[in-house]
Amino acid sequence: MKTTFLQIILYPLILILVLSANLYAQTKPEQKKLNVAILVYDGIYLLDFTGPLEVFFDTFSTDGQQLFNVYTVSPTKQFKAHSGLNITSDYEVKNCPKPDILVVPGGNLQLLKNNDSLKNWIINTAEKSQLVMSVCTGAFILADTGLLDGLNITTWYGALDKLQDKVKSAKVVKGVRYTDNGKIITTSGVSAGIDGALYVVSKIFGKETADRTAKYMDYEYWK
Repeated sequence: MKTTFLQIILYPLILILVLSANLYAQTKPEQKKLNVAILVYDGIYLLDFTGPLEVFFDTFSTDGQQLFNVYTVSPTKQFKAHSGLNITSDYEVKNCPKPDILVVPGGNLQLLKNNDSLKNWIINTAEKSQLVMSVCTGAFILADTGLLDGLNITTWYGALDKLQDKVKSAKVVKGVRYTDNGKIITTSGVSAGIDGALYVVSKIFGKETADRTAKYMDYEYWK
């Protein structure tokens, strides 16, 4: 069979393209992880922050890449949870990496009283973040920053009326696990932080990814 000039040109070119494609597949860059900062502090409820932390830490792509870089940040490096457990945070607010997602768990409703520096940090961080999520009574902390004004919000069932009194311009929703206002997400009590975090996963990466995470965690309550 006679080799044409076109074949002489095309065959090496096709070979180069195939080899290049294989090389790219082998050296595919790791997907950039989204930073998730979880605010922690004296008096925090354990499951309020460890539930979402577990969700984000256990979320992977189909090819096994971790999708979130999750870390804790607090006003001071050392603090005690409401149970008395001593905890050391990964960062203090003064040296925290810029988060894409900010999580504000509940516990100390007076956290921002006479603490303008922390209040301003939350406001500034929320402004620059992709999403902000409160867990349980963490909604009261966000309320003190003005970030919940005019939104559909929720919190622990025992504090719904109190939250409505605090944020009169908002609509407090009862009987839901979370509310989504676009950028601001609020969840109901304690364990609902898991649902809220899974919802954030589904919002960003799709429900199939959230379903895989829930299955891995054996969390059958996720729908």
